[in-house]
Amino acid sequence: MSKNNDKKVREFHVETTFQEMARRPGGLPRDQALKRAETNVDAFKPTFAAWLNEQLDELFGAIPDNESAEFEQLEWIDTADKYSQYLADVAAIMDYQFVSLVTNNLCMIFEVIKRGAERNGEIITCHIDALRLARRQDYRGLRPEDLPELSEGLRRVLDSPRLQPQIDGDKL
Repeated sequence: MSKNNDKKVREFHVETTFQEMARRPGGLPRDQALKRAETNVDAFKPTFAAWLNEQLDELFGAIPDNESAEFEQLEWIDTADKYSQYLADVAAIMDYQFVSLVTNNLCMIFEVIKRGAERNGEIITCHIDALRLARRQDYRGLRPEDLPELSEGLRRVLDSPRLQPQIDGDKL
């Protein structure tokens, strides 16, 4: 620490590229941009169920059978994680909150597996089964509070000791 405390401090304000771009002229006013986004979402809603089914099939296809050697190799996990993230975001926008909850859980599960947690196929299969249920007509578009036992059970799975990263090769 300096013995001379009477020096003045100088602050430097740095403008980021994002701030600079945000101040450029052009673009749409906020209200108009929101209205346009709402219109685009409304236009997408009639075809969303078919799109969701296609994306879920892609996610299911990205995850190998948990008894296979491929499952243990983890080469699949980044692809499955990207599908899960994408589905979680779009499902939330389209008000498919249960699908968003389950795919968000999958994202968290994939993340801890990448950090060394056990590759537990049963936990992943449980979430995949919940997504298969959510794509059925009578469950489509339900919210987590509409399925309280299932939603709470899926949340509790995230606290499982099996989803804790390994430390020095030992499981917690």
